[in-house]
Amino acid sequence: MTHDSGRHEPPGDPAGPGPGPAPGAAPTGPTAEPSPQAGPTSPMAGPTGPYAPAGGPHAPAAVPYGPPAGAGAPWPPPGGWGWGAPRPPKPGVIPLAPLGAGDILGGAFAALGRAWKQLLGVSLLVFGFLGLIGGVVLFTGYQGFEEAVLELDARSTPPDTDTVRSFAVGLGALWSGMSLLLLLGTSLVQAAAAAALRGAVLGRTVPFGTVWRQAWSRVWAVAGGNLLVALATVVPVFGLLFLGWLALLGIAFSSSPDAPELPLLPPGWLAPVGLLGGLGLGLAGIWLWVRFSLAPAAVVFEGLGPVAALRRSARLVRGAWWRVFGIALLAGVIAAFATWLLQMPFQFLGAVPAAFPSGGPDGPPDLAAALTAMAVGLAFSLVGTVVAQAVTAPFSPLVHALLYVDRRIRTEDLARSLAEAAARDPWPPYHGAPARRA
Repeated sequence: MTHDSGRHEPPGDPAGPGPGPAPGAAPTGPTAEPSPQAGPTSPMAGPTGPYAPAGGPHAPAAVPYGPPAGAGAPWPPPGGWGWGAPRPPKPGVIPLAPLGAGDILGGAFAALGRAWKQLLGVSLLVFGFLGLIGGVVLFTGYQGFEEAVLELDARSTPPDTDTVRSFAVGLGALWSGMSLLLLLGTSLVQAAAAAALRGAVLGRTVPFGTVWRQAWSRVWAVAGGNLLVALATVVPVFGLLFLGWLALLGIAFSSSPDAPELPLLPPGWLAPVGLLGGLGLGLAGIWLWVRFSLAPAAVVFEGLGPVAALRRSARLVRGAWWRVFGIALLAGVIAAFATWLLQMPFQFLGAVPAAFPSGGPDGPPDLAAALTAMAVGLAFSLVGTVVAQAVTAPFSPLVHALLYVDRRIRTEDLARSLAEAAARDPWPPYHGAPARRA
């Protein structure tokens, strides 16, 4: 049985047959057999599949999009989709028509239900690894922190300048390293969500191995785009806010006669500049974040690089900024509420040791026991964060990927190509999959 290879040739000239092929040339008509060197091709195979932009640099060279396979009617029908007209086809988690907010959110939940093993597996690997690193850092850092705090408590003197400086540098290095690891892990989850959604839109389930390979092959491009967005939005905002906080800290230290002199603190007049400037840049950062929010999906669906994906996202969001912002905000609220619900039991367990002071109801609390209770609370909080993020992290990337599909349906007639791909013989959908027997 001959399988569809994913390529469609243009219809012949209605005026009559053209000149025949040159002597020795391979046949190009409908009877042509696929090349034995070319393995089975999935219609979701990225830049050469239905998600490739028509006429763009990653589109198939030979053929623009045609009508859905086996259909001769125009797309969409003359009356459109809606009341009194046929319903749009829905081979997978969304109808192949312009999507409403309910379609996008419902499609994200449906994709989670269809590919929960794949997405949960990737999330557990990512956030389990980050949680393990965080646990090691918490354990080793707690030992040094406990010794320093107990020593300062025994001396009853404020720390000197060198101690404060070394503590700030170490904390900054630790925060920077964990932020980069979190950026890489989040990018891997975003790539996995887009890879799973590519098949879910067409009604097909992508195996875990395929999701992992596709996500890992594109994670560096996704992480590069996310890093560029963070450098343009998050870093300036937090830099100004941190400057304002340091200026406020300088004001507080200068007002205390017993406080050590810290020459690294900025003058107090920079406090309003840093705080107000950070808030102003925060608004600009939100605008840029929404404008570039579809870049991870563009990286996975079209095989673009970081800068090209950011430009692609900006073009797709143009004219629909508020709509993309509103749906993304709603998805973020849903994910945040679910994360809070999952973290609540762990937060409660972590607060139990602190509810029973070791010094008795009348005596002062023991400092070592209080530090131990704090470490136990942080450990439970870390476990709760890992569990909650592993469950909820794929939801927002799925919503952004569906926003990407919706914008291309509205502006590039992507629904026609998706319907065409969904109507093909889905066997074998992936390289190495067993072929269906006739």
